[in-house]
Amino acid sequence: MSPPENEKYCDVPLGDSSGDDKHHGFTTQVQAVHSSPDDEKRTRRELKPRHVQMMAISGAIGTALKRAGPLGLLLGYGAFGSITWMTFNAMGEMVCYLPVDGSFITFAYRFVDSSFGFALGWLYCYNAACVVAAEITAVASMVNFWNSSINNAAWCGMSLAVVFGLVSGPELAMTDVRKNLLGAKYFGEGEFVLSIFKVLLILGLLIFTLITMSGGNPQQHALGFEYWKNPGPMVEYLTSGSLGRFAGFWSTLIQAAFADGGPDYISNAAAECKSPRRVMPTVFKRVIVRLLVFYILGVLAVPSNDPDLGGSAPGAGSSPFVLAAVRMGIPALPHIINAVIMTSALSNGIANCFSASRSLYALALSGNAPAILKTTARGVPIYCVTVVCAVGALCFLSVSNSSATVFTWITNLTGSGNLLLFGLFHVIYIRWYHGMRAQGHDRNDLPYKIRGQLVMSYIALIGYFVILLTNGFSVFVKGHWSYQDFLFDYLSIIFFLVPWIGHMIWTRSFCPIPIDDIDVTSGSEEVDAQDHLRSPEANTVFGKLNEWLWG
Repeated sequence: MSPPENEKYCDVPLGDSSGDDKHHGFTTQVQAVHSSPDDEKRTRRELKPRHVQMMAISGAIGTALKRAGPLGLLLGYGAFGSITWMTFNAMGEMVCYLPVDGSFITFAYRFVDSSFGFALGWLYCYNAACVVAAEITAVASMVNFWNSSINNAAWCGMSLAVVFGLVSGPELAMTDVRKNLLGAKYFGEGEFVLSIFKVLLILGLLIFTLITMSGGNPQQHALGFEYWKNPGPMVEYLTSGSLGRFAGFWSTLIQAAFADGGPDYISNAAAECKSPRRVMPTVFKRVIVRLLVFYILGVLAVPSNDPDLGGSAPGAGSSPFVLAAVRMGIPALPHIINAVIMTSALSNGIANCFSASRSLYALALSGNAPAILKTTARGVPIYCVTVVCAVGALCFLSVSNSSATVFTWITNLTGSGNLLLFGLFHVIYIRWYHGMRAQGHDRNDLPYKIRGQLVMSYIALIGYFVILLTNGFSVFVKGHWSYQDFLFDYLSIIFFLVPWIGHMIWTRSFCPIPIDDIDVTSGSEEVDAQDHLRSPEANTVFGKLNEWLWG
């Protein structure tokens, strides 16, 4: 890509699907996605509502409970959950109206500017691809709960093969990879089967907590809110007194930022979801509730002063639910929980691989990644999946002590990346909102909208950046300095600013797209053709039940 000569902003094409570098009809800074008949959509809408719903359930709470106590955990996850809810709603408004390939990366190019989209896209791809490696490593560690004699490289290799197989969908006997790919629906089915264990885990742990806390345990002791009294609802962290309790709460708020699932998985899946205008609004409404249920269950399960909580036991051995089961003398339950969490980690790796590959595909469409990555086979950007899995192969660095440090450095470089990315999502939404209003589009025509969302986006934007700037507060406390933690907490900011500023200098594009020129409609034609804003409702018992469950 050569820099334009003294232009106010540069043309960055999106949606070229002709297989070469011919581009058509620029009217704004960015070519509309699928804006002309020649721009045929190359991914396929094969994902069902239940597939998309399952992509966003993930997280862990053990460390947060140890630092803050049950009340601190409840407040921290509740507060951050409120901000996350605002993010789901903001992304939901845009995605339900424009379920296009590339999702928020495409929006970044179209609603802000090309440099912003370039920096956000590469930060997200790197972040998500590294999560693939981290989740595969987690799967191997879960196996260590039962057997640590086999080298973890074996489990990493098998897990990586499963991730690649489900996201790309190859048949076992491949002769021509482009002919034998099975498409996104097989990824959806695989992700659904794995993720259903998460739902069973949520329901099972909820029942386990209610029964055991009420006295239905081998010790026949009704614990109730006993752990809220001893050791207490809040824990002092780093220092004593009220400041220590606040530090514990704030650390939990930060921990929630790393555990909460964001709207990125759902947004990237929207372009390949069937009937998105009907399905996606329901998905966005329900998924945040399902996430919060799991995050808050741990407040009753185990005391916050348990020495093993958040420790280094193999697998899920230090999670609050496993420790609670051990304390109550329920021997089989820890094995069940560990097995389900293992499938959850694998599922999360698959979801991140899907999301990273689709984001890399968006970068390729925009001309900011090699053109070969635009290649699709049966709707799957196969080379993008291959690149992401190649990054996922970094998991093999974790199998030896000498290379584990390198692996930790690589995966920790964007440790706070989600906080930054979620904040930038609201920058995109605010630009889109003002563009819609300036161009006379009625929000009442949107398939999904939330009253007061503009104000909530400003609140969430401020909230994310306050948490981002303070998320490494512990390293500034005397005796707690660690340059590794400092980089983990703040290097993602540099990872965004350097590409953003560098791209602006390279393209000599220093101004965002004028509000009146923001392309807020291109891409909706393809959806309108098959999925009108008001789709017919289900008229059978099974159809109504399926719609109630999944959207």
